[in-house]
Amino acid sequence: MIETYSFYYYHDTNSYALVVKWAWVLNDSVLKSNNKTKIKAWDVVKTIWSQSIVVLEWWDNSITRLWWDTQIVIKESYVSRDLSNIKVSFNLVKWKTWNFLLSVLSNWSYFKEYIDEVEAWVRWTVFEVNRDKDYVYVKNHEVSLLNTKTSKQITVWENTPISIKTFTLLDLQNFLNSIQDWAWEKINEKLDSELVVEMKSTLLEMHKNNPVNVLVWFFSQKQSVINALNSWKDLSSVSKKIDKLSEEQKKEVYDKIFLIYQKYNFLPSSDENYEKKLYYKEALLKTSYDDKNTEILLKNSLYDINDMISSNNLKNLKDSVNLLLSNKDKLKELNINFNDYVDLSVVPDSLKQSLINSLQPLKEILNINLNFDDIKNFSDKARLKMDEFLQEKVGPLLNNFKKSE
Repeated sequence: MIETYSFYYYHDTNSYALVVKWAWVLNDSVLKSNNKTKIKAWDVVKTIWSQSIVVLEWWDNSITRLWWDTQIVIKESYVSRDLSNIKVSFNLVKWKTWNFLLSVLSNWSYFKEYIDEVEAWVRWTVFEVNRDKDYVYVKNHEVSLLNTKTSKQITVWENTPISIKTFTLLDLQNFLNSIQDWAWEKINEKLDSELVVEMKSTLLEMHKNNPVNVLVWFFSQKQSVINALNSWKDLSSVSKKIDKLSEEQKKEVYDKIFLIYQKYNFLPSSDENYEKKLYYKEALLKTSYDDKNTEILLKNSLYDINDMISSNNLKNLKDSVNLLLSNKDKLKELNINFNDYVDLSVVPDSLKQSLINSLQPLKEILNINLNFDDIKNFSDKARLKMDEFLQEKVGPLLNNFKKSE
């Protein structure tokens, strides 16, 4: 008998706030520790008392944490049952937040944090916003900053602190030594790790049998595809069947697989379940009916490769490269610069040749620079290039805007 996992469709889609320590305030009502309370649009949430932390648990399992003496106003809190449409946004009124996004946000989804007229807009990432000390700091992947008055936008890359007010690059060493709150960061890293462990336990329960069982249920109305699903490890036979589906059938398949993929999106490339994540992503790419969603999934794969390199764990690199190669036509259309997403400067000498051999098939498609003599100072060059751009292009525009006020 095939399990249908119907709890996905009947689970409560509300988001909640939970205090980790001490007390907090919801719309002027003081709530104490361990009080889990439903939150909605236009609720005002603030922490009180020193060292208190409030966790906002969005329904897709992503979280936002508020440090003590922090206040936010929720603007949107909508998550569809199939996780294909996520619209979360809030205003940071005071102090700082930490955001840990677990889902991949489709073309119709977004997660936004507002600081006055500046919007921090993300698709997948871990990032901190500190209003009082004026910075956005991205721990993983990227964040877009948009000034809603001037319409000027920049991309903030990981480990690159940016001023919210001026969009200028902060001196990294000074930031690490004098500005960054290491205690706050360590608390969040610990809580993030605990969240990942909790999420993985859910995956183990969901897939205590062969995970193909879930897909069999999803494909039950597409018999030609079901017959090709012999194992989640091999999509070669199923791909031929997918090619024969109508566009409407592909859309139905994509929408249902997307829900399963969301449960795996947060996994790092080093995780033992990463191959399952690739399996579902490949199925999504085969059935994708929206170019923007295809682009999002492909760029997400580039970040996985960056994770492999930064952690010196190339175990799953070959499979990730093959996934990208199977979509090489789309990659060419996107004209992606690989070195904008992957920092090769951190590769140790012992892994360089292995990495070069693995990435060689993608070299021309993604404009990859595999000359390590050229990229050994990649991080410094990238920071300098971004700083020059901000000073030359964005700086004068913001100055003119200030003069006109």
